[in-house]
Amino acid sequence: MPDGSPRPAPARISYALLFGLSLTLQGYRSLDGDQAYRLPILLNRQDPAVFADDPFVRAFDAFNPHRGYLALLDAPSRLIGLPASLFLLYAATFAVTCVGLRALARAAWPGSGEWAGILTVALVLLADAGNVGTNHLFEPMLLDRLIGFGLGWVALSGFVRGRGGIGGAALIGLAGLVHPSVGIQLGMLLGAGWVACLIRPGTLGVGRRSAWLGIGALGLALLPTVLIQAPQKSALFDGLDPETFRLLSFHVQGPQHMLPGLWRGMQWLAWFGYPALAGLTLLANGRPISIERLRLSALLGLLLLGLSTSWVAVEVLEDPRVTVFQPFRMATIARGLCLVLVAERVRSHWRAGGLPGTLRGCLLVAGLGSDGSMVVAVLAELACSLGDRLALKLRGLRSDARLDAPSSAPSPGLRPPSPPKTGARVGFGPPLPARGERDGVRGLGSDAGPGAIAGLVVLVVGLAYLARHDPESGQWPLLGGIVLAVALWGIRRRWAAPRWTIGRALRLAAVSYTVPALALLAALLPPEGTPAYRAAREALISRCRFGESPTDDVERLALWARAHTPESARFVGPPGPKTFRLWSRREVAFNRAAGPYDATGLADWASRFADHVAFDGPTEAFALAYLSDRHALERRYQQMSDADRAALARRQGADHVLAAAPDGPPDPASPLELLRVDGRYAIYRLRDEARPGPIPALARRGRMPPQDRVAVD
Repeated sequence: MPDGSPRPAPARISYALLFGLSLTLQGYRSLDGDQAYRLPILLNRQDPAVFADDPFVRAFDAFNPHRGYLALLDAPSRLIGLPASLFLLYAATFAVTCVGLRALARAAWPGSGEWAGILTVALVLLADAGNVGTNHLFEPMLLDRLIGFGLGWVALSGFVRGRGGIGGAALIGLAGLVHPSVGIQLGMLLGAGWVACLIRPGTLGVGRRSAWLGIGALGLALLPTVLIQAPQKSALFDGLDPETFRLLSFHVQGPQHMLPGLWRGMQWLAWFGYPALAGLTLLANGRPISIERLRLSALLGLLLLGLSTSWVAVEVLEDPRVTVFQPFRMATIARGLCLVLVAERVRSHWRAGGLPGTLRGCLLVAGLGSDGSMVVAVLAELACSLGDRLALKLRGLRSDARLDAPSSAPSPGLRPPSPPKTGARVGFGPPLPARGERDGVRGLGSDAGPGAIAGLVVLVVGLAYLARHDPESGQWPLLGGIVLAVALWGIRRRWAAPRWTIGRALRLAAVSYTVPALALLAALLPPEGTPAYRAAREALISRCRFGESPTDDVERLALWARAHTPESARFVGPPGPKTFRLWSRREVAFNRAAGPYDATGLADWASRFADHVAFDGPTEAFALAYLSDRHALERRYQQMSDADRAALARRQGADHVLAAAPDGPPDPASPLELLRVDGRYAIYRLRDEARPGPIPALARRGRMPPQDRVAVD
C-alpha cells in the first residue's frame, strides 16, 4: 500500500454492515412468534408462581427439549432483562453464523479473497426461496434452532478445511444442548463425512486416524444430549395410539414442518434450484476441483442422500419416529451449503463485466426472494449456460476444421495467420481463456450470444407465467433485479468503484443502523400523539422491536391484563393470537400455536382445541375439518354467544375471557362483564353468578375434568 493512501476497511466492518442492513430490510422481532410459547416456560422456571397451572407450560414437565436453550437465556435475562438478552444473543448468533459461512466460503474459493465470505453471508440473508420445512437460513428473531445452525456452520467448516475433529465435535455438542434434534442431525451429517473419510482417505485428504478421532469425539460430545433426552423418550408417544398421534401431531399441529408431501410444488422446484446451481458452479467454476471443494461436495451429496432416505421413511413408510424428528430441517443446511458454492458464480458473473454478466448475477440474487422467481432465475441461468456451452463446442468444431484443412506457405510480404481468438478450442485441448476471465475463473461471457438469447427467452416466458399464475408475485423481484442490473452496468461503464476504505465502510455501516436506532427511540417515546405520529411510531416498532412495545390490540390488552387482573387469573381466548400468554403473564387455557410435543399433552391440547371451537366428533373428523378450512373452524369461537363463552370458560377452569369487542353497549344480563376494550378485542370477566362453584382443580392443573371433555378419541 503506498504511503499516505487510505487504509482498506477490515472485513468485520462489512459483516457489521450486513447486520445493519438485515435489521433494516428484514427487521428484528422479539416476544412473538415461536418466542411467545417458549419464553413462558422460562418465566415459570424463574418464578414458579407465574403460569403455575397453565396447561401448556405444565405439559413441558413431561417432555421439554428446550431446557438447554432456556438455561442459556436464564442467567443473562435475570441480569439485564429478557429483551436485552434476546437481542445480544441474536447478535452473537449472527456473528457465529458469519464466522462459519466465511470459513466455508474461504475454504471453497480461496482465490476469491474476503468477498467469498461476504457474498455468501449476503445470499444467506436474502434466501427465502425453497424454504421447505419452513426453517429459514437466518430469521429476524432469536430461535434455538438458529443458534444450532450457527454452531453447525462453524463445525462443518472445520471438516471442509481438514481441521481436527475435536473442535467441531465440541460445537456440535453445544448445538445438541441448545436444540437436541438440530444438534443430533448435524452430528449425523458430520459423522457421515468422517465415515466417508474412512472409506476414501486418499480422495478426501483425511487420514483414517483423524477420521476415527473425529467420530469418537463426536460421539462423546453428543453423549450429554442423549443422556438428557433419553428419560423423556417414553413420554413422547405414551398416551395416544399411533394413528391418533400421527393425525394430531403431523397433520393438525405441524404439517408445515413434518410432511413433505403437503408442501407446494413450486416450493420444491425452488429448493431443487439450489443443488442445480451448485452443480453448475462446480462444473463451470470449480475445476480443477480442490480438496476443500471435494469435501464440501461430499457433505452436500451425503446430505441429499439422507434427505432422500428421510422422504421415503416419512412419506412411504410413515414412520412416526422419523417424522417427529423433523429431518427436513437439514434441507435448510443443504441450501446454505449450495449458496457457499453459488456465491462464486454470482461473483464471476460480476467480474465478467458487460450487461449479460451483470444481469445474470443480479437475477440469481433477485431469484432468492420467492419460490417462483427462484425457479425462473435458475431456468434462465441453465439456458444461458447451455447456450454458451453449445456455442463453444460449435466454435471449437469450426476451429478444428480450419486447423485440419491443408494450408500453403504464406506468400512473401503477407502476414502469417493470426492465432485463434480467445475462447476457441485448439485441436483437442481445452479452450483458451475467454474474455472476462479473472484469477483463473472461467469467464461467463460479457457479450450477448446464443446463451444470452436462450436465457432471455426463458426469462420473458417465466415472467409472463409468474404474472398470471404466481400468488407470491415472483415477477417483481426479477423485474427489480433487471432494473438494478441495468443501473449497475451503466454506473460501471462511467465510473470506477471507489476504494473500500475504513472511512467509507464506517459511514455506510452507520447509515445501515438508522432504522433500528429510530425504532429503539420510538419505543422510548410516548404512544399518544397525532394519527401520523402513531402510525410512524408503530411502523418503526413493527420493523424492529427491541422491547415490550405493543403493536396490536391483543398485546395492548395483555399489558392491561398484567396490571389489572389477579395473578391467578386464567383466560380463554380465540385460538389464533399467540402473544397474549407471554405479554399478560396470565394463564391461557388454550392457544393453537402453543402445542406440546408429548402424547398426553397433545391429547389435552386437541380436546381443548375442539372445545374452543364447539366441535364434537372423532379425531379423524376434527383433523379433516381443520385441514379443510382452519380459519372457518377457528371463527366458531368468535361466533359463540356470551353464554356459550361463559360455559366454555367454566369448563376450561377460566375466570376471564378474551373475545371480540361488543357491537353496542354492554348487556347487564350477560354472564360476561366487560372490563376493557382495545380496537377489535375486549377483556371480559365472568360474573359471580356465572361461577356458582370453585373452578375445578383438575382443570386448573392443566387437564379438563373427564365429564367436561369434548370427545376427541
